[in-house]
Amino acid sequence: MNRWEGFFLAIILIICGASTPCSGQIMPDSMNHDRYSLYYYCDRIDIDEDYLNNAYQIYRIRNILAHSTKIDSITIYAYASPEGSPVRNKWLAEQRALAAKRFLLENLPDSSVLIPENIYLRPMGENWDGLKAELEANYNLLNRDKVLRIMNAKVGTETKKWRLKNLDNGYTYNWIIRNHMPTLRVATWICVYKPFLPLLDIKPDSLVLPDSIEPLPLETPPAKKTILAIKSNLLYDVLAMPNFSIEVPITRHFSALYYHQFPWWRGGEAKNEYCMRFLSIGAEARWWFRFIPNARMHYDRDKLTGHFLGIYAESGKWDFEWKRSICHQGEHWSAGITYGYSMPIGDIMNLEFSFSMGYASIPYRRYTPSDDYTILWREPGGEGRWHYFGPTKAQISLSLPITITTKRKGGKR
Repeated sequence: MNRWEGFFLAIILIICGASTPCSGQIMPDSMNHDRYSLYYYCDRIDIDEDYLNNAYQIYRIRNILAHSTKIDSITIYAYASPEGSPVRNKWLAEQRALAAKRFLLENLPDSSVLIPENIYLRPMGENWDGLKAELEANYNLLNRDKVLRIMNAKVGTETKKWRLKNLDNGYTYNWIIRNHMPTLRVATWICVYKPFLPLLDIKPDSLVLPDSIEPLPLETPPAKKTILAIKSNLLYDVLAMPNFSIEVPITRHFSALYYHQFPWWRGGEAKNEYCMRFLSIGAEARWWFRFIPNARMHYDRDKLTGHFLGIYAESGKWDFEWKRSICHQGEHWSAGITYGYSMPIGDIMNLEFSFSMGYASIPYRRYTPSDDYTILWREPGGEGRWHYFGPTKAQISLSLPITITTKRKGGKR
């Protein structure tokens, strides 16, 4: 028996999201086999050719299907990564198995003997075995022993998930989601069996394959690190009040915000009849309770999303004039607390909602303009100071996170 005849006696294609086989799936020792891996974005069921090394794997699968027309049955094992609810993950596994079946049927040649009834679906739910193997092989943070003890504990999977979430205030669990679950998400194993055929209709020279049919080593997906975010308050924009703010993450939970407002308008027949001038600068220190852990991998925000509390301080000067009925100018300073929430609204943008309460001290001076509005006369006794405590700011801001791509520690896995 030559090498090509031995290759075609039995073919096993496995499409999976883990770097190691699932426990309990034993293949006969007498069968040749190869492993194929297709990976999916979190909470997605479609096959994206640009994700991880899917393009290479899809090329290999299509090539095998095109040249191995005698395949008679396929069993699809589909998994979801353990994050999220078990009910949702069960549904994801079922839908990903169906998506894999559609992918196979779309790429079968007309000469294939495989029929849809011989493609068997085995949705397996959450891939805890794959996560355990991945952490044992590649998790190297200082609390490795604690994490492995949780994974090996004889408790239910939801208890393990709860313990991981509460380890180190959620930092460890979010690290695992970003760095170790991409290769587990919606894992689909496709096992293709072929009966013994005494004679094959394919000439070895006609089979075009890469030089090696071993799977490519999977590169750890690059991490996106947020270095700052540029923002604009849409409420001020609607009122024709130019503004911007810059937020810089200092640590995982702490950030510093600088904001600036500068409407400086005047108008009317005399050009000074109406005036709205407001120059204000401020700073805010924010504590982010927990970022949104990749609602979709497209977003992949590592910071500046979720709920936050802040302490702010600001100061500035102002001038408001409406002909001669309102003519005041002065300064102000304010300090207080802020609560807010920021969420991704697309691949590159966030939408932030925030509300502030605090104290404001506002010294003012009344004045009277001359007939041509070129000279302002201060009114005797027109000075004073307003004191205010209550709501001070409301913001609906459009935020553009600026990220850089960094290579995660660990290299190839």
